[in-house]
Amino acid sequence: EHPLQTVLGEGTACKSGASILLCGMGADEQLCGYSRYRIRARKGGPRAVRADMEGDMRRIWTRNLGRDDRCLSDHSREARFPFLDET
Repeated sequence: EHPLQTVLGEGTACKSGASILLCGMGADEQLCGYSRYRIRARKGGPRAVRADMEGDMRRIWTRNLGRDDRCLSDHSREARFPFLDET
């Protein structure tokens, strides 16, 4: 089985020959997608949530993107991150 295969349910696999992959990194950090943001909102209010989101966005470059880029590059793939695009 190829490492880039994605399991879709009970043993059904999907294989793509695409060399460029669109990744959803940054969506949760920008759109309050993590449940911990809801907990933070209840305890600390909107300012606390915003501070957490901004901290997550500052760290995403070193914490998540480097790891994901190395994994994809190891399989001759390139990632695009539309939620993190500045344009």
